[in-house]
Amino acid sequence: MTAPDLHVLTGAYALDAVTGLERAAFDRHLGECPVCAHEVQEFRETAGILGAAAAEGPPGGFRDRVLATITTTRQLPPDVDPVPSPEPRAHRTWRSRTGIAVAAVAAAAAVLFGGISIGLHETDPGPAQVAAPADPRGAPDATTVHGDGTSGAAANATLSRQLGLVTVQTRHLPALGSGQAYQFWLMGPRGPQSAGLLRTGDGTITAALPPDTDRIGVTVEPATGSPQPTTAPILLVGLA
Repeated sequence: MTAPDLHVLTGAYALDAVTGLERAAFDRHLGECPVCAHEVQEFRETAGILGAAAAEGPPGGFRDRVLATITTTRQLPPDVDPVPSPEPRAHRTWRSRTGIAVAAVAAAAAVLFGGISIGLHETDPGPAQVAAPADPRGAPDATTVHGDGTSGAAANATLSRQLGLVTVQTRHLPALGSGQAYQFWLMGPRGPQSAGLLRTGDGTITAALPPDTDRIGVTVEPATGSPQPTTAPILLVGLA
């Protein structure tokens, strides 16, 4: 991959959408290109701001209407455009950089309104959750803290106050019965806010982190989630 090609990866890299050789090559490129480093930082800040909003659940019956429409909607044939004439490389590079920037913002917006896609796979979307567009574990100010709970349960929380994000990875959570789920809560002066659900014992949740959050709590709730905790936390992690 050439240096001009690497310049167009800033948006995808900021959203953690590159892997393998591309990531390794772009990591090296960032140390040599202050312009790309600045663009990556701006994309991450924008994604963090978008992700700090609360996602909205889809309207009632949305999933059923979508599935019903799929069965009666005929797929249109693809449009085949004539082969365009070659354009100057400078124009191609500018178009590529613009396309990546638009894709980065669109991806962040898609995460912001992620409640709609969740509704397509869940019978009940449950309570609105705090959306998150990225993983804070690669942030410059990333901090990891540990918490222990009952029955040997434990968790690590990695947070970035700069990005406004937190990732919680749980271990040794007891298996749940049918119709139950683990619900994660962002806790602070404003009261608990839902950060997501896990229906299996161990897993990872990433959520937007309000500035006043000082603890992460985990409770056992109905499988569709609860607006507020209904049981005592089986796990608490104090944030730095």
